[in-house]
Amino acid sequence: MQCVRQQPSDSSSRAPERGAVIRLLPLLAMLAGCLSDAELLAENSRIALQTAEARAAGKLNCPRVKAGIVTKEEVPGQPLGELYSEYGIRVDGCGRTVFYDVECRDGKICAVREKPMPE
Repeated sequence: MQCVRQQPSDSSSRAPERGAVIRLLPLLAMLAGCLSDAELLAENSRIALQTAEARAAGKLNCPRVKAGIVTKEEVPGQPLGELYSEYGIRVDGCGRTVFYDVECRDGKICAVREKPMPE
């Protein structure tokens, strides 16, 4: 189960009662079974790797490819402030290499963009 999380905001101008509720949100999220940023990155990395391997196998016309994560980060989304995971992934197969940026929002659906080969 994953929660919709928003970017941190300054709650100093809010009423004291609301500030107390905001301070309790991390505890409530944990009790509800929500994922931390690290857990979300780990969970989404599996599907990001699978997505990149499937795309590269077709592009390289190679049934045996191996993907590895080069970069990973949590990114605040716009306009609602939801976080998503973004990975830089290298895929090797049949003597060739391809690079992808893979963006995962919910652990099931990832968007893939091919990147140019680094020099």
